[in-house]
Amino acid sequence: MAFLEENCVLDLLTDDILAECHHFLCGDDDMNEFFQKDALAYSRYRMGKSYCFRMKDNKRVIVACFTVSNDSIRIYDLPSSRRNAMWNITHREKILTRYPGVLVGRLAVASDFACKGIGSEVLDFIKMWFLDDANKTGCRFAIVDAKNEPNILRFYERNGFKSLFPREIDEDFYTKPPKNEQERGERLREPRKLRTRLMFCDLLED
Repeated sequence: MAFLEENCVLDLLTDDILAECHHFLCGDDDMNEFFQKDALAYSRYRMGKSYCFRMKDNKRVIVACFTVSNDSIRIYDLPSSRRNAMWNITHREKILTRYPGVLVGRLAVASDFACKGIGSEVLDFIKMWFLDDANKTGCRFAIVDAKNEPNILRFYERNGFKSLFPREIDEDFYTKPPKNEQERGERLREPRKLRTRLMFCDLLED
């Protein structure tokens, strides 16, 4: 986490910071709009909290932004192989129906700082943040709902994340369970390409 640690400060993203800083531009219009307009509403309604890394020597420059919120993995809805793997790496004296995690809902690096490994540094920071003894809740996993694009999926894989489901159809049923057997059959015959893929990282493995 060399660049961020040496050159940046972490701040909660607020109205004052957005007014003080240059517009955050990361090359993705959806991300730009979220951090410039929607992130504060998410925070007000307790749907997620957004943070930013700013340059120490010029705090008008935002290097990276991310949003985190509470989440969990529903064990009994997973394929049996993944479910058994989860049980093997977690506390087994009392088998839970859900295992707690932190959702990295959004993560973006400003275009001027792209391709410098900063996205990976942000993920490393988040992992250590939620492993810290000062964290007020239990948190075993980091979870992302990554855009279903090869370069983005590879980025998370390089940073220790695995797909929660090997097949998209299984993930489709997990995120949006069929209402009945007829709908299940229809979706099996014509599976849809998912816009995002759920991925997870065991915080204790890093």
